[in-house]
Amino acid sequence: MNVLKKHIDKIIFSIIMAVIGVAFSVVPYFAVADIINKIIDNNKNLSEFVSSILLIFVGLVGGVIFHYISTLTSHNLAFSIIETSRHTVVQKLESLSMGEIEKKSSGQWSQFMIETLDKMERPIAHVIPEVIANLLVPVTLVVIIFSMDWRIGLANLATLPLGFLFSLLMMRGYEEKSRRYQEAAKSMNTTAVEYIRGINVIKAFNKSASSYGKFKTAVENNKSAMLDWYLSVCFSMTATMEVLPSTLVFVLPVALFLYMKGSVNTGTLIMCVLLSYASYKPLIKAMSHSETIANVKVIIDEIKSVMDLPQLERGDKIQMINSYDVKFDKVGFAYNENVRVFDDLSFIAKEGELTAIVGYSGSGKSTVAKLIAGFWNIDRGKIIIGNTNLKDMPLSQNMDVVTYVSQENYLFQKSITDNMRMAKNDASIEEIQDACKKASCHDFIMSLENGYDTIIGEGGGSLSGGERQRITIARALLKNSPIVVLDEATAYSDPDNEANIQKSINALIKNKTVIMIAHRLSTIIRADKIIVLDKGKIENIGTHKELLEKSEIYKKMWNAHISMKEEVI
Repeated sequence: MNVLKKHIDKIIFSIIMAVIGVAFSVVPYFAVADIINKIIDNNKNLSEFVSSILLIFVGLVGGVIFHYISTLTSHNLAFSIIETSRHTVVQKLESLSMGEIEKKSSGQWSQFMIETLDKMERPIAHVIPEVIANLLVPVTLVVIIFSMDWRIGLANLATLPLGFLFSLLMMRGYEEKSRRYQEAAKSMNTTAVEYIRGINVIKAFNKSASSYGKFKTAVENNKSAMLDWYLSVCFSMTATMEVLPSTLVFVLPVALFLYMKGSVNTGTLIMCVLLSYASYKPLIKAMSHSETIANVKVIIDEIKSVMDLPQLERGDKIQMINSYDVKFDKVGFAYNENVRVFDDLSFIAKEGELTAIVGYSGSGKSTVAKLIAGFWNIDRGKIIIGNTNLKDMPLSQNMDVVTYVSQENYLFQKSITDNMRMAKNDASIEEIQDACKKASCHDFIMSLENGYDTIIGEGGGSLSGGERQRITIARALLKNSPIVVLDEATAYSDPDNEANIQKSINALIKNKTVIMIAHRLSTIIRADKIIVLDKGKIENIGTHKELLEKSEIYKKMWNAHISMKEEVI
């Protein structure tokens, strides 16, 4: 990965420390061989053994210290890269269209952001330094054994072919089975998130058993994929781990035969046997990371698939905007090849005016709001703010000049003050309170136990729909953008709250370019311009009074709205 190239110095340092650590861990074998030789020579002088005993101690302590330094370095690097990667992914998500984001469920994104990126830790922190170190040391030991006696050296290599044969069998289909397990784990996590988030609906409709069954199936599929993976490699993995280090099966007979023939002396025999015993232990440690190594490609491919997603088409230079008129010029747009919304949509929303967009469900009115807010790329045509094509300005500028208020604006599990500062980081408490007063939510906030410091539940769950909506509007007031897009802003209001929310909206839209999407036609009767959409096309444009005379669709919608209000009364 390119990110590793930026930290090559730390990687090399970690590898060097790991190599030194493994080398120190082998030192005690040389010391033990020396002690055995002295015992065979009938050396009973304790002082002769002190240096070898100290060498054993130095080897053990040195191995621990250098392994610690290597591990500390590699882990700091791994967590730093994971942190950077998460920031990079978040920036990438900000540049994606909502269509790309909505292709994955929240559970899948959660799995990716947390678990998938966390899986980078093992390759970086363990595989790179430890595998390299644990491969270099066996090679060194084998060379030493060959230098002492080539025949014993050949015997020491006898287990390698069989060990690697089992290793190759273990890796057969490994990546495919690993990928299947990863997908099953994602499915399980997605189902779990869906089950937890939808628990209220599940209980309300008495679907607990069936929903639990769905989750149970996902868990069983995860278990099945995991077992299939592990059982398929169980024998070959065990065989590899047992056969590869069994060098003494060949080395002992050969070394003893050569000793009895007088071809090797006692010292060589003992040293070769001990080094042979030690030679492949580091290799086994390296092979213990085979699962992680096999998963590296899966992880990299998954990260790459997200980073390669097409971004919103936006410029990189701040544009000079001469006015805040919003113009749709022959705009064509489709969510996908099966859902076409517009083919040739054109209209102008003037600065300082309220432009309302109405129509039946599926007419495309909410899509207009989302396109202005910069959530999607358009297929053709232009969306122009003042004198600037929307796709020529940076996404950050688009976000600055447009405030988008929908019926489902999200409040975070933070204090009300922190939620308000999402609109303006450096806002003073006085500015926040002033915005809340204009949005008619200051009084109910002050009635809460901790006032503006009250922590609201996830998604604003501890507040009513009307209260959430007023705080959302207050947040938009604090942002104070020149263009305001209201997408069904009164959707969650009851009759008592509607007056308060409408008062909040009136404060929000003062002296701005306002585009309002509304089902409740009573909220837009004073609009400067009302655009009636029908199946992605403009059926009519005019004021409330004009449309009652010339638009059949608007007239039907108004009559339906009036009759509904009369029924409620």
